[in-house]
Amino acid sequence: MKARLILVWTLLSCSLSAFAQDNITDLELLSGHEQWLKLLHYKRLTTGHDDNESYVVSDDFFLSGKKHADPLEELIATLDAINMPMVAEANNHAQCKFPARLMFLQQHLNVMAAPSFTKIDCPDYNNWRTDAGIHSISVIFASGYMSNPASMYGHLFLKLNRNGNKSDLLNYSLNYGAIVPDAENPIVYILRGIFGGYDAAYSDKQFYRHHHNYGDVELRDMWDYKLNLSAADMELLVAHIWELLPARFDYYFIDENCAFHIAKLLELILPAPIISDDSLWVFPSSVAKGIANGKSLNGELLDAITYIPSRESLLAFHYQQLSQVQQDIALKLIQSDYQFKQNQAYLNLDSDSQSQIVEALFQYQDVLKQKHPEQSALATNSRKLVRERLAQPPGKALKQNVTTEKAPPHLGMPPSKFSFGGLHHNDQDYVSTGFRMTYFDDLSNSIARSKFANLEMLDVEIIANSTDIKILKVDLIDIDSLFSESIDWSREDNFAWSVRAGYEQLRNDCIDCGIYFGEGELGKSYAFTNSIVYAMLGGKVYAGVKDDVVLTAKLGLITGFSVKLKAKIEIRQLSRVNLNSAYDLQLNAELNYNIAKDWEIRLQIQQAEATTIGLKFNYFWDF
Repeated sequence: MKARLILVWTLLSCSLSAFAQDNITDLELLSGHEQWLKLLHYKRLTTGHDDNESYVVSDDFFLSGKKHADPLEELIATLDAINMPMVAEANNHAQCKFPARLMFLQQHLNVMAAPSFTKIDCPDYNNWRTDAGIHSISVIFASGYMSNPASMYGHLFLKLNRNGNKSDLLNYSLNYGAIVPDAENPIVYILRGIFGGYDAAYSDKQFYRHHHNYGDVELRDMWDYKLNLSAADMELLVAHIWELLPARFDYYFIDENCAFHIAKLLELILPAPIISDDSLWVFPSSVAKGIANGKSLNGELLDAITYIPSRESLLAFHYQQLSQVQQDIALKLIQSDYQFKQNQAYLNLDSDSQSQIVEALFQYQDVLKQKHPEQSALATNSRKLVRERLAQPPGKALKQNVTTEKAPPHLGMPPSKFSFGGLHHNDQDYVSTGFRMTYFDDLSNSIARSKFANLEMLDVEIIANSTDIKILKVDLIDIDSLFSESIDWSREDNFAWSVRAGYEQLRNDCIDCGIYFGEGELGKSYAFTNSIVYAMLGGKVYAGVKDDVVLTAKLGLITGFSVKLKAKIEIRQLSRVNLNSAYDLQLNAELNYNIAKDWEIRLQIQQAEATTIGLKFNYFWDF
């Protein structure tokens, strides 16, 4: 290799610019350049690690055939390849497949001035680059989607904004995701997503596809984080995006996910990381915070944020523009399947007020079509709305641009939590400490997340006194989705639901009766002002010191006294399947005060076989 290195260096040295000779005097030094290692997606951005490897797993990404800890071999192979003569298919030439590497080598070695270098015309890359017409780049954050484990925490992708493009929907976008077989078993999907087994890749599509899928079908709000990048940085980043389109990666829900790889892609042209290299898990909100607080070579990394409401959020906005009288009339029209001529209250309105109702009902119908595409009556009702609107004056009757924007996700609380406090349990006092990997619960600050939802994973609580240290609980997963309507029109039969599994104490009058469990419940909820009430039925399975299957029923209330002060009270009954005996009635009450963005204090009282009182401080953090 030394002989090859000397030969390559000799051929290049006569053509290096004075700048390159002053700053890069050794190919070995250049191969350890941080940006070169980023172009190769090495896991460690310093040389000398024999076990270092790239996040890219596809062999054809590496011209040397070595993706394990040999950036020098890859540098030499790239220099060889870009100086190769024209091949039969120009698009297969290294200059066309790796334009960002060529830009890097030109900057540091002035390779285009070498006598052996011939510039290759690259039709595919040039056409793609011209079609994209990029003048700025945005990171799009799509809110969480409870129906997909990979998207519960949200999703990130890039949008490549065209110069002078009138329609944002026609811009290119770059998405990163797992390559999942059609009709994959959900259990297999979750297990392989957590423990590995899927390849992942970047894909480029026009933005309207993602806008339709996330905003119209899955009814997810989005935020456009427009980046402040120099023209040179954008050129390099876009060239590297082209290099990555054929590449394959490993995929993991928790760390090597969309958020991680979007961050690593952007870090190619940033002076500092968006997320810590020591991160054990990465969430889209963490990357959003990194972007909001980050720097580029152009100054502040974040240029602007634009809220992109989902179809359901647009419905809520249109609904809020109606008076109470109009809302009531619209509800009557829905209940009568849009019998306009038979609704005297509607007929008594002026034409503008009628048009406002019809426009809001159009939006309502569109939401129903996405939620229930199988309902044939929806098409009939839409035709009735069209006929009614055509009989009214032309023009928009309602404001179309949402003026009440939701808080962007980077303003939310950090996802991970440490807790410490005290616990009075069965006439004994304990010190308590806890850890939660992610993400939020139903009493924490609801900025930039669902108001009445609970999404927690790996939540551990330990108690100790002078004689004992005990694991009080380990919640592997704890999810509550207390569905609540955003408007009063809905006739949908949506359910509240909860799933929880882990390790806990069988009874609350002991701390030595730990048992494994899994439970699921289904019910209904009703929201009013800043509160929600819910009732659920379900089942619970115990395994360990006692194997048992029980039926569960619970009734609860969550209320917000203010933005910072919230409370929850829940009554729960567990009975054996044959109903011949039951566990003691359980009462749980919690009061939570949000002291600061990253701190809260919480009082908890549990009553069943015994009374437990706990007071703890929760500190929220992120990598």
